[in-house]
Amino acid sequence: MEKQPVLTFADIIRALREHPEWLEELRKIILTTELIELPKKFEEMLVRMEKLEKKVDKIEKDVEILKQDVAILKQDVAVLKQDVAYLKGEFGRFKGKEFERTIRERYYAYFGRILRKSKLIPFEEIIPLLETAEEEKIITEDQKVSALQLDLLIKGEIKKVKKEVYLAIEVSYSLQEDDIERAIERAGILAYVLKSEVIPTIVAVEIKEEIQKSAEDKGAFVIKADF
Repeated sequence: MEKQPVLTFADIIRALREHPEWLEELRKIILTTELIELPKKFEEMLVRMEKLEKKVDKIEKDVEILKQDVAILKQDVAVLKQDVAYLKGEFGRFKGKEFERTIRERYYAYFGRILRKSKLIPFEEIIPLLETAEEEKIITEDQKVSALQLDLLIKGEIKKVKKEVYLAIEVSYSLQEDDIERAIERAGILAYVLKSEVIPTIVAVEIKEEIQKSAEDKGAFVIKADF
């Protein structure tokens, strides 16, 4: 084969076409190792980015699931709070009912220090009096119903002055302002009907000092009881 001198760029191209094995050597001369490996590195980078994207997608999905779990947890907590509030209310009502039952069954022990000849008055005895008072327009129907919602009515003689009175009693585990108002209102209604002195009385276990003072200022008698 005749050798041809390499004089121009075209001669170089022709020679490389005739000897393709020279290309690799030429690349090594012209290109650095980093440039030669660049396509491979670029491909590796694409693979890593793809893996990263998959991880990001998974994280996003996990975050979304976590958000859903948190939302469900919040709902469960809200329901739990409602249940706790309900149970507290039920326990409070149960405690109040038990306290009222104890006072009713042992009224002589709770009022024996201030009254002698104490007697628990059944409401059957005052219903006719209330109905008559309503018919005569002395009291309204609402007042009659309110009086019948009184917890206890006790008749007795005050020891110190030997005076016969009635105690219109509201039983409340924890004394509140509205207990005072109810006792005063119902005692006033019964005073009209019974034509006797009726003392508004509250029996409670938990009594705040300021509420007790308010009751006394309004003319109500407060008894603190153990339970």
